[in-house]
Amino acid sequence: MRAKPGCGDTLFELASVGMEKSGASDRFIILREDGDPDVLWNIEVFKSDAAKDGYENSPLADALRDEILALLAEPPMRIAAHPCSAAPK
Repeated sequence: MRAKPGCGDTLFELASVGMEKSGASDRFIILREDGDPDVLWNIEVFKSDAAKDGYENSPLADALRDEILALLAEPPMRIAAHPCSAAPK
């Protein structure tokens, strides 16, 4: 996600809070680009398809989505993928 200039800190905070509060993710990583602090990458592994659907259709996701979209300079890029290998927790 690319934030509007100077909005990277707020975007990072909202994304972090959302992932922690939702409880739908088994693991997540939020990255910021070294060369552009207004660019954030979110890698999220959901506990199940049902957990993902539940979060994406929740009041929390609705509220965060509106706030996050208002901070973005361009539409977010989403890539569906699944883990093939991971170290145990």
